[in-house]
Amino acid sequence: MALVDQNVLILQQIRSFLRNDFAILDASGAQIASIHTEGSGASRALVGARDLTVVENGYPVLRISDPHNLFSRDTYTVSDGNGLSMATITKQFSLLSRTMRVELSDGSLLQCTGSVFRRDFTISQGSAVAARVTRAMVGLSQALMGHDRYVLELAPDLPPLHRGAMIGTVIAIDLIRAKESRNHSS
Repeated sequence: MALVDQNVLILQQIRSFLRNDFAILDASGAQIASIHTEGSGASRALVGARDLTVVENGYPVLRISDPHNLFSRDTYTVSDGNGLSMATITKQFSLLSRTMRVELSDGSLLQCTGSVFRRDFTISQGSAVAARVTRAMVGLSQALMGHDRYVLELAPDLPPLHRGAMIGTVIAIDLIRAKESRNHSS
């Protein structure tokens, strides 16, 4: 079954000093795709992972990019494997929650909200819940090595465009968390 046909995806992080890679698993735990950090090692060392590619069956199917935003809100772009724009994810300002606005290329607007202190996020379109994201606890040794696990539960009736944007949103959640962690430790 293809990546966009899955209703439950597990994104298992494999982080190292310069990489922020993931294995994407189906609900049974079988790997169906992977996410690879792109770009030069020097760039990644200075600013962290900024471009990631989702690869399924050896082919790129999604690209998530974190362009530099010096004077604007933190923004991420999601495109398909051919580089066609699918969504723009923008971090919104809020005190006790994380909120992201997801604008899809078909004009749809999604909202991702979650608590700063909890690990759960909801992606909704109006009042309808389109997906839920949970940052699951991994074992202590994996946590110390920088590995995280995100469970993405998608509504069964979502079109592929929305599913791709939701995968990109999970990656944006992780990139935002990593940036905040770097900012608090420096």
